[in-house]
Amino acid sequence: MASEDLWRATLHDFNNLLAGVQGVLDLSDPRLPLDARNRIRLESTLEDGKTLITMARALALGRHPDAGLASWCEWKAGLDLRLEPMSALFRCPIDLVDMGADGPAWPAPLLQDWAAAFTRQILPWVAPGPLRLEAKATSDAWILTWMGDAPIPAALRPDPPADAPMNLPTLWLRATGERLGVTIEEAPEGLVARMGRPCVS
Repeated sequence: MASEDLWRATLHDFNNLLAGVQGVLDLSDPRLPLDARNRIRLESTLEDGKTLITMARALALGRHPDAGLASWCEWKAGLDLRLEPMSALFRCPIDLVDMGADGPAWPAPLLQDWAAAFTRQILPWVAPGPLRLEAKATSDAWILTWMGDAPIPAALRPDPPADAPMNLPTLWLRATGERLGVTIEEAPEGLVARMGRPCVS
Protein backbone atom coordinates (compact mmCIF):
# COMPACT_ATOMS: atom_id res chain seq x y z
CA MET A 1 0.00 0.00 0.00
CA ALA A 2 1.41 3.38 -1.02
CA SER A 3 1.76 6.02 1.68
CA GLU A 4 -0.10 8.44 -0.61
CA ASP A 5 -3.11 6.09 -0.60
CA LEU A 6 -3.04 6.03 3.19
CA TRP A 7 -2.82 9.82 3.43
CA ARG A 8 -5.66 10.33 0.97
CA ALA A 9 -7.90 7.84 2.75
CA THR A 10 -7.10 9.27 6.18
CA LEU A 11 -7.77 12.87 5.18
CA HIS A 12 -10.99 11.88 3.39
CA ASP A 13 -12.31 9.89 6.36
CA PHE A 14 -11.45 12.51 8.96
CA ASN A 15 -13.17 15.14 6.82
CA ASN A 16 -16.28 12.93 6.89
CA LEU A 17 -15.89 12.47 10.64
CA LEU A 18 -15.83 16.23 11.26
CA ALA A 19 -18.85 16.61 8.97
CA GLY A 20 -20.65 14.08 11.18
CA VAL A 21 -19.87 16.06 14.31
CA GLN A 22 -21.00 19.26 12.59
CA GLY A 23 -24.21 17.53 11.53
CA VAL A 24 -25.04 16.64 15.14
CA LEU A 25 -24.42 20.23 16.21
CA ASP A 26 -26.49 21.65 13.35
CA LEU A 27 -29.45 19.47 14.30
CA SER A 28 -29.31 20.44 17.97
CA ASP A 29 -30.63 23.48 19.74
CA PRO A 30 -27.48 25.15 21.19
CA ARG A 31 -29.50 26.42 24.15
CA LEU A 32 -30.42 22.90 25.25
CA PRO A 33 -28.52 19.74 26.20
CA LEU A 34 -28.22 17.13 23.48
CA ASP A 35 -31.25 14.88 23.25
CA ALA A 36 -30.74 11.12 23.56
CA ARG A 37 -30.58 10.41 19.82
CA ASN A 38 -28.08 13.17 19.05
CA ARG A 39 -25.98 12.18 22.06
CA ILE A 40 -25.78 8.62 20.68
CA ARG A 41 -24.88 9.97 17.23
CA LEU A 42 -22.14 12.14 18.68
CA GLU A 43 -20.74 9.38 20.87
CA SER A 44 -20.77 6.95 17.93
CA THR A 45 -19.02 9.48 15.69
CA LEU A 46 -16.32 10.07 18.30
CA GLU A 47 -15.85 6.31 18.72
CA ASP A 48 -15.48 6.07 14.93
CA GLY A 49 -12.78 8.72 15.19
CA LYS A 50 -10.84 6.74 17.78
CA THR A 51 -11.13 3.64 15.61
CA LEU A 52 -9.84 5.54 12.56
CA ILE A 53 -6.82 6.76 14.54
CA THR A 54 -6.06 3.19 15.61
CA MET A 55 -6.38 1.96 12.01
CA ALA A 56 -4.16 4.72 10.64
CA ARG A 57 -1.51 4.03 13.30
CA ALA A 58 -1.55 0.31 12.52
CA LEU A 59 -1.22 0.89 8.76
CA ALA A 60 1.44 3.58 9.03
CA LEU A 61 3.55 2.09 11.82
CA GLY A 62 2.71 -1.60 11.67
CA ARG A 63 1.57 -1.55 15.28
CA HIS A 64 -1.02 -4.16 16.17
CA PRO A 65 -2.41 -5.36 19.48
CA ASP A 66 -0.73 -8.42 20.96
CA ALA A 67 -2.30 -11.59 19.64
CA GLY A 68 -4.10 -13.71 22.18
CA LEU A 69 -6.99 -16.06 22.68
CA ALA A 70 -10.22 -15.59 24.62
CA SER A 71 -13.03 -17.91 25.60
CA TRP A 72 -16.11 -17.70 23.41
CA CYS A 73 -18.06 -15.86 26.14
CA GLU A 74 -15.30 -13.24 26.50
CA TRP A 75 -14.87 -12.95 22.75
CA LYS A 76 -18.60 -12.50 22.16
CA ALA A 77 -18.85 -9.88 24.92
CA GLY A 78 -15.96 -7.95 23.35
CA LEU A 79 -17.48 -8.00 19.87
CA ASP A 80 -20.95 -7.11 21.20
CA LEU A 81 -19.37 -4.06 22.86
CA ARG A 82 -17.83 -2.99 19.54
CA LEU A 83 -21.10 -3.53 17.64
CA GLU A 84 -23.36 -1.66 20.06
CA PRO A 85 -22.55 1.92 18.93
CA MET A 86 -22.99 1.16 15.22
CA SER A 87 -26.20 -0.73 15.94
CA ALA A 88 -27.54 2.38 17.68
CA LEU A 89 -26.28 4.74 14.97
CA PHE A 90 -27.88 2.78 12.13
CA ARG A 91 -30.88 1.77 14.24
CA CYS A 92 -30.16 -1.79 13.14
CA PRO A 93 -30.27 -4.60 15.73
CA ILE A 94 -27.26 -6.93 15.46
CA ASP A 95 -27.59 -10.41 16.93
CA LEU A 96 -24.35 -12.39 17.41
CA VAL A 97 -25.39 -16.05 17.60
CA ASP A 98 -23.46 -19.13 18.75
CA MET A 99 -23.85 -21.78 16.04
CA GLY A 100 -21.12 -24.02 17.42
CA ALA A 101 -18.66 -21.36 18.56
CA ASP A 102 -18.34 -22.33 22.22
CA GLY A 103 -15.54 -24.69 23.18
CA PRO A 104 -12.32 -23.57 21.50
CA ALA A 105 -10.76 -20.20 22.32
CA TRP A 106 -11.12 -17.38 19.77
CA PRO A 107 -8.41 -14.97 18.51
CA ALA A 108 -8.51 -11.61 20.29
CA PRO A 109 -8.49 -8.72 19.88
CA LEU A 110 -7.67 -8.38 16.15
CA LEU A 111 -10.37 -10.74 14.88
CA GLN A 112 -12.94 -8.89 17.02
CA ASP A 113 -11.76 -5.57 15.56
CA TRP A 114 -11.82 -7.01 12.04
CA ALA A 115 -15.35 -8.42 12.45
CA ALA A 116 -16.62 -5.10 13.83
CA ALA A 117 -15.02 -3.08 11.02
CA PHE A 118 -16.41 -5.45 8.39
CA THR A 119 -19.89 -5.24 9.93
CA ARG A 120 -19.67 -1.44 9.76
CA GLN A 121 -18.92 -1.66 6.03
CA ILE A 122 -22.01 -3.70 5.20
CA LEU A 123 -24.52 -2.05 7.56
CA PRO A 124 -25.71 0.50 4.94
CA TRP A 125 -26.98 -2.47 2.87
CA VAL A 126 -28.52 -4.21 5.89
CA ALA A 127 -30.22 -1.42 7.87
CA PRO A 128 -32.79 -1.31 9.31
CA GLY A 129 -32.11 -5.00 9.71
CA PRO A 130 -32.03 -6.88 11.93
CA LEU A 131 -28.62 -8.36 11.12
CA ARG A 132 -27.86 -11.89 12.26
CA LEU A 133 -24.18 -12.73 12.66
CA GLU A 134 -23.51 -16.43 13.20
CA ALA A 135 -20.29 -17.81 14.64
CA LYS A 136 -18.93 -21.31 14.73
CA ALA A 137 -15.61 -23.07 15.14
CA THR A 138 -14.63 -26.19 13.24
CA SER A 139 -11.51 -28.28 13.65
CA ASP A 140 -9.68 -26.12 11.12
CA ALA A 141 -11.32 -22.68 11.11
CA TRP A 142 -13.15 -19.94 12.96
CA ILE A 143 -16.15 -18.96 10.81
CA LEU A 144 -18.37 -15.87 10.87
CA THR A 145 -21.44 -15.55 8.65
CA TRP A 146 -23.34 -12.30 8.13
CA MET A 147 -26.76 -13.62 7.12
CA GLY A 148 -28.62 -11.93 4.27
CA ASP A 149 -27.90 -10.60 0.81
CA ALA A 150 -25.44 -7.76 1.47
CA PRO A 151 -22.63 -7.81 -1.12
CA ILE A 152 -18.91 -7.90 -0.40
CA PRO A 153 -17.82 -4.24 -0.56
CA ALA A 154 -16.07 -3.65 -3.87
CA ALA A 155 -12.79 -2.61 -2.24
CA LEU A 156 -12.63 -5.92 -0.32
CA ARG A 157 -13.09 -8.21 -3.31
CA PRO A 158 -10.04 -10.30 -4.30
CA ASP A 159 -9.63 -8.18 -7.45
CA PRO A 160 -11.22 -4.83 -6.62
CA PRO A 161 -12.23 -2.64 -9.56
CA ALA A 162 -10.03 0.37 -10.24
CA ASP A 163 -12.77 2.75 -9.14
CA ALA A 164 -13.48 0.96 -5.81
CA PRO A 165 -13.55 3.48 -2.94
CA MET A 166 -10.42 2.96 -0.83
CA ASN A 167 -11.20 4.50 2.53
CA LEU A 168 -9.20 3.95 5.70
CA PRO A 169 -11.38 1.09 7.05
CA THR A 170 -11.20 -0.88 3.78
CA LEU A 171 -7.41 -0.41 3.60
CA TRP A 172 -7.18 -1.62 7.20
CA LEU A 173 -9.58 -4.52 6.59
CA ARG A 174 -7.57 -5.73 3.59
CA ALA A 175 -4.21 -5.47 5.38
CA THR A 176 -5.46 -6.99 8.63
CA GLY A 177 -7.40 -9.71 6.83
CA GLU A 178 -4.19 -10.70 5.01
CA ARG A 179 -2.27 -10.63 8.28
CA LEU A 180 -4.83 -12.92 9.95
CA GLY A 181 -5.41 -15.11 6.90
CA VAL A 182 -9.11 -14.22 6.70
CA THR A 183 -10.94 -15.11 3.49
CA ILE A 184 -14.38 -13.75 2.53
CA GLU A 185 -16.84 -15.33 0.16
CA GLU A 186 -20.44 -14.84 -0.89
CA ALA A 187 -22.56 -17.88 -0.06
CA PRO A 188 -26.30 -18.53 -0.44
CA GLU A 189 -26.84 -17.77 3.25
CA GLY A 190 -24.76 -14.60 3.33
CA LEU A 191 -21.17 -13.37 3.59
CA VAL A 192 -18.80 -15.91 5.12
CA ALA A 193 -15.42 -15.06 6.64
CA ARG A 194 -13.02 -17.87 7.56
CA MET A 195 -9.81 -17.74 9.56
CA GLY A 196 -7.76 -20.91 9.71
CA ARG A 197 -7.10 -22.50 13.09
CA PRO A 198 -3.62 -23.88 13.75
CA CYS A 199 -3.34 -27.64 13.79
CA VAL A 200 -3.13 -29.09 17.28
CA SER A 201 -1.15 -32.33 17.44
